[in-house]
Amino acid sequence: MSLTGSPRSSSPRLFHHVPARLTSTPPPPNDPASQLPPDATLSQRLKHLIKSYGWYALGVYFVLSTLDFTVAFAGISLLGAEQVASAAAYVKEIAIGFIHTKPPEPGRDEMDSISAGDVSREGLYATLVLAYTIHKTLFLPVRVGLTAVFTPRLVGWLRTRGWAGGEGTRKAARDIRDRIQRKD
Repeated sequence: MSLTGSPRSSSPRLFHHVPARLTSTPPPPNDPASQLPPDATLSQRLKHLIKSYGWYALGVYFVLSTLDFTVAFAGISLLGAEQVASAAAYVKEIAIGFIHTKPPEPGRDEMDSISAGDVSREGLYATLVLAYTIHKTLFLPVRVGLTAVFTPRLVGWLRTRGWAGGEGTRKAARDIRDRIQRKD
């Protein structure tokens, strides 16, 4: 009998052991629970992929996410950093014009010329925001699609070498350590 008066369950543990996803055989392809509807949205496909392949899918997604943000930032920096900086300065000037309605102060022009070095920092911030926006909107379908393509291949490659799952990670570490020791 427990403290609440209800009968105690047969197991004294609150949490039961659940085997790791990739240590057992994958579910059969005919299983209706593992099927994804053909009209599934992008987020449903990503959730299904992560549910099927676990941390491997999430790792592939994060690697691709880092790569596409880097590509977006480098592309903006190489192709239009000056335009982004001038647009950011223009937007800042308009915003400050709405906020400050006081008449100009004497000597203010000299102080503004001293702080002109902040323009490059504003351009960097604007480039980061623009790259993040491109990363989150334009590259999302590409990132999810590439994750869906590469994850099963990666997991299959890891399984053929016996590197998938908890014991597989230890085996992979031993194999790499042996290779390093043989080179020395």
